[in-house]
Amino acid sequence: METRLGRPIFDRSTSPIGLTPSGEIYIDAIEKLYDLEENTVNQLNNLNGLLTGRLNIGGSIFFSSYVLPSLLAEFSRRYPQIQIGLVEGSTAQLVDKLFSEEIDFLVNNSELDDKIYEGYYYSTERIILAIPEKYEINQSLGEYRIDEEAIATNKYQDPDYPVLPLSLLKDIPFVFLKQSNDIYKRAVKMCGKYNFTPRVILKPDQLMTAFSMACKGIGATFVTDTLLHGNTYGVPLCFYKMEDELSIRNVYLYRKRNKYLTKAMEEFIHLVTGESHG
Repeated sequence: METRLGRPIFDRSTSPIGLTPSGEIYIDAIEKLYDLEENTVNQLNNLNGLLTGRLNIGGSIFFSSYVLPSLLAEFSRRYPQIQIGLVEGSTAQLVDKLFSEEIDFLVNNSELDDKIYEGYYYSTERIILAIPEKYEINQSLGEYRIDEEAIATNKYQDPDYPVLPLSLLKDIPFVFLKQSNDIYKRAVKMCGKYNFTPRVILKPDQLMTAFSMACKGIGATFVTDTLLHGNTYGVPLCFYKMEDELSIRNVYLYRKRNKYLTKAMEEFIHLVTGESHG
């Protein structure tokens, strides 16, 4: 191809090799041709209704484990001819893939730029504090504790349900997620409202890892009720409601605004939002 163009595509003087200015123009053109081909295939597939096609969905390990399985199972039941691809990764990695149109959708609780991405509301989740059951401090926090029934019935969502003052927890260790995580940022702000600086001893990457560490008694941690629903039986943890504003966040299904909307994508949006199609 370099011979045909009469110009080098790759700069071989660097390690690793990079693109020359000519190469950048050429690769940009190839990507546009690829997008055009993909959009053409999608439009042709739409002529067949939902008899053919593919849907690529991205989610973190947590959402891929606790949110997407039921959605994908129902979608596959309704439209068995549609192939589904699942891509896992960090939010930053998945947003890049959504932008480059490697995936059609991203399920996430972050607030993405609405000029670039369109979000469809899926659910609301609450951040809850989990303290290892063996910690003595639980004995003095009985009035704030959320029992299994309150979690199962969402009774703790009642505005009158007591909120735990974080300043009472100055003597216990904490497991926080990494600083780039939304739960970390919210937890720090919640602690700040009580002029409380938690004693953080570990910072894992994943929510499920922090949850497992709390179950082993390593430290208290912040989790979501999405994780707790169906996971509280026999768990050696005590749960407490946090300050409302910062503890509540929404989960969205995102797509890139200028990406061609296939019928398969339309139907998945209807499934997530609970809208009827047609």
